[in-house]
Amino acid sequence: MAAAVIEQLRKQLREKFPQAHVAPPIAAEKPPLTQSLDPGFFPPGEISEVVGSGLGLLVAGLLGEPQEMAPLPDFILIDGGDQFDPASFTPEACSRLVWVRCGTAAEMLKATDLVVRDANIPFILLDTCGIGRRELRCIPAPAWWRLKLAAGTGNCRLVVMSPFAQVPCAAVRVVLDSWVRLRDFELPRRELVARLRMVPVKMKRVN
Repeated sequence: MAAAVIEQLRKQLREKFPQAHVAPPIAAEKPPLTQSLDPGFFPPGEISEVVGSGLGLLVAGLLGEPQEMAPLPDFILIDGGDQFDPASFTPEACSRLVWVRCGTAAEMLKATDLVVRDANIPFILLDTCGIGRRELRCIPAPAWWRLKLAAGTGNCRLVVMSPFAQVPCAAVRVVLDSWVRLRDFELPRRELVARLRMVPVKMKRVN
């Protein structure tokens, strides 16, 4: 009896307020890291910036789990705070990168300037997350503009991994949306990488 009364009330509410019972539209799914983080996603000759949590997994997503040694590296990792742990990857995965270790923001910028101007490996990943925020905020804007000009000259893709938005001349900026909780770090790394999503940020046009 009670169930029949409740169902009758539901029917009356649907008839009186039909819009309230329309199924909400399904939101567009954010592109997974493995699909959108391809070197071609970032424009050549420009600086792009990736901001957010899970940036360490971003490197893992780029390296993947290859079965063979790479004949030539695919990208250069400028490790601003010397935080990359090659021992947690296979030799085959590490063969895909050139690892440049730095300890300060000044060393990081000098190393980046050298490899961008050299342009032998046109995809460069600059990890600034190991540098303190105060030191990062002291980087003058002209330093980023010089790197932008050098990237344009060498037609390099320079991707900056940042704990916060800091590159004033970034052509592309995306935020990593991580669904990773503390207990999830016991899962295989490939599963954690698959959970990362990239959210593009609308950029103002910079001349």
